[in-house]
Amino acid sequence: MIRRRLRKAFPSPESIRGHRWLQWCAPLISHPRLWHLHRRAVALGVAIGLVTGLIPGPVQMLAAAIIAIPLRANIPAALFTTLYTNPFTFVPLYILAYNIGRLVTGDGAPLVMPPDLAWNWEGLRDAFPGILAWIASMGDTLFVGLAIQCTAFALGGYALTMLAWRVIVTRAWRTRRERRARARL
Repeated sequence: MIRRRLRKAFPSPESIRGHRWLQWCAPLISHPRLWHLHRRAVALGVAIGLVTGLIPGPVQMLAAAIIAIPLRANIPAALFTTLYTNPFTFVPLYILAYNIGRLVTGDGAPLVMPPDLAWNWEGLRDAFPGILAWIASMGDTLFVGLAIQCTAFALGGYALTMLAWRVIVTRAWRTRRERRARARL
């Protein structure tokens, strides 16, 4: 039932080829496996989205789509999964990655908190360079932690998607079998 609704919402390869803004890349993104709701493709798309979601800046979705195309992962799943990082979750995820890196590398440097953000246009404009400087100040410890965190998120996301897919399909099979058994009586 969910799959049927999602299938209606996803674009068809023909509609992608015919879209005037996407004609230049239509041969790349019109492959049916990129849009098909198959458990492995969706799970791989979720894993890609979880990894690229930790990229700082506004290129997360673009990176997810670029990685999903050659791997034939589900593009909508990859794009949607990047949304787990937002202005409220980005800093805690990076602090978690830094602490993981500190455990692995044995770095004893205390964590420096990110700069305060002013909630006006100037503050938002100046926030991006400030956050990038904050990330750079954490150095290799952060990058080691991010690598471990990305790997754990990707493996966990892939496994949880495969498990959830299996549970949903098994439940649908049982429901259908019970419905057919009642219809025979």
